[in-house]
Amino acid sequence: MKNVTFFTLLPETILGRTRNSAEEFFEYCMMADIFAQSNNLNIVNGCGISNLGDVNMRKKYFSGLKRRSTVLIISPVHVANPVILNLFIGKDVTFRVIEGDYLIKPKNLKEFFLEELKSSPEESAVNSN
Repeated sequence: MKNVTFFTLLPETILGRTRNSAEEFFEYCMMADIFAQSNNLNIVNGCGISNLGDVNMRKKYFSGLKRRSTVLIISPVHVANPVILNLFIGKDVTFRVIEGDYLIKPKNLKEFFLEELKSSPEESAVNSN
């Protein structure tokens, strides 16, 4: 049984919807637990961040994250924030994405998002003409 960490941003809360962040995190934890059980994984640490301005929470969580560990996430979109992504890159972890069950390094994810950002304004300009 491989030890893994579970992490998620709480995007519904961040976007200002009315759902309670504790309930949302519980829902994501259930998804992670089901995924872990079916893939013979042991979740040893879990974290959900809804307030990205809470530096103490980020430091507390990421200081406990082991180097080169595997982190379960719901989907890459849940860690698209560059501050969070850079903290993961610094630890050299591998994401195991629950939606679709594939592995990705945060550095590759960051490059993907940067490429998307670069191409997005061009497409918008072309579509608006």
